[in-house]
Amino acid sequence: MILSNISVPLLGLVDTAVLGHLPSPDYLAAVAVGSAIIAIIYWGFGFLRMGTTGATANAFGTQYTDHTAHIFFSSCLLALGIAFLITLFHPWLFYVALWSMNVDQSINLLADEYLSIRLLSAPAALLNFVIIGWMVGVQKPRLALMTVVLCNGTNILLDLYFVIFLGMTSNGVAWATVIAEYASCVFGLWLVMRHINMRFNKDVWREAFRVNALLVLLKSNAFLFIRTIALLLTMAYFTKQGATYGTVILAANALLMQLAMLVSYGLDGFANAAEALVGEAIGKRRQEDLYVSMRGTAKASLWVAAIFSTLLWLGQSSLIHLLTTQQAIIEAANTYFVYVIVFPIVAVWSFWLDGVFIGAGRNHAMMWSMLFSSALVFVGLLNALEALGNHGLWLAYLGFITARGLSLGVISYRYTKLNAWFKSS
Repeated sequence: MILSNISVPLLGLVDTAVLGHLPSPDYLAAVAVGSAIIAIIYWGFGFLRMGTTGATANAFGTQYTDHTAHIFFSSCLLALGIAFLITLFHPWLFYVALWSMNVDQSINLLADEYLSIRLLSAPAALLNFVIIGWMVGVQKPRLALMTVVLCNGTNILLDLYFVIFLGMTSNGVAWATVIAEYASCVFGLWLVMRHINMRFNKDVWREAFRVNALLVLLKSNAFLFIRTIALLLTMAYFTKQGATYGTVILAANALLMQLAMLVSYGLDGFANAAEALVGEAIGKRRQEDLYVSMRGTAKASLWVAAIFSTLLWLGQSSLIHLLTTQQAIIEAANTYFVYVIVFPIVAVWSFWLDGVFIGAGRNHAMMWSMLFSSALVFVGLLNALEALGNHGLWLAYLGFITARGLSLGVISYRYTKLNAWFKSS
């Protein structure tokens, strides 16, 4: 799962490196803005991945294999319905999002073009959430690795071809992503269908697609939806606030955030393991298995976080020069790089506990933790540290990440003391 997850931000790093070597920083800034907006639109429905994993892992633990298939098909139908609504309302979504970012007109036009192209991949992008979520839930990480590597490998090759050989700019990066997402969607669906062990008849389809099942699925994931929106709004506001400090700072923050996302996805490998193992333990109602899974994934996550921080510290200069040749961006990135070095140690707790709570089906606790961390801690620190400029922005972001880990840690401790993990949530 670590290998699978790391391949996702590696794609963003390639986007950054390709665009960072173009003469103007506008292309990199436009993709930073466009990516932040498309992340809100797509990852706002990230519950399709997390919710599918949690429900599937519980069903996997009960050995009710038919139900894992029902969850998959119901989630696919829900994903396609959401993709249709995104396509229907995209003109208003894009207008409001770009207006709220308040960036220069030249960047605005490039970002709008980027978004219009990325919209075409809505069905594939949301189905990929379901596919990866199901694979993790049934403990098939190799399938998830194969699917994600195909997507990001295709994307990277097309990035290089479209931008370097065809002379395209941010639009080439967008087309590369669209093509890659459809390729991985088709491949992932093929892999899932090979591993679903059940007879298909009208009763199976009726159970998978009945309205009540979809409503239950949607209701159970409402907490994750709100939680994800709060997270993405925080990230978007980070980008927007960085834009007020100028194009160079915006581009430097985009470069540094790509490195932070690389770490995030790597740490999420053990969070994904926690989702699957904790979910299975809950499904089997085995308390010792639950605590063994929690302790094991916590220790492993902490070791990986320490390794990431060390590698970032040792490779600072090489990483920045690999991603851009523009001296102004290099100087700005070096100024704020210390926050990226600290990030893994600060963030590891929230990522690990996210996995535990998803596997346990405690989605409401994750929502309240996120709302507290974003609405109170991030906004509060940002206002208090406004005089520090971009330093204050990064400190507020690290405070936000810390608050997520601490609040979930307090809730986890309480559940453990009260032996409440197996009680109805």
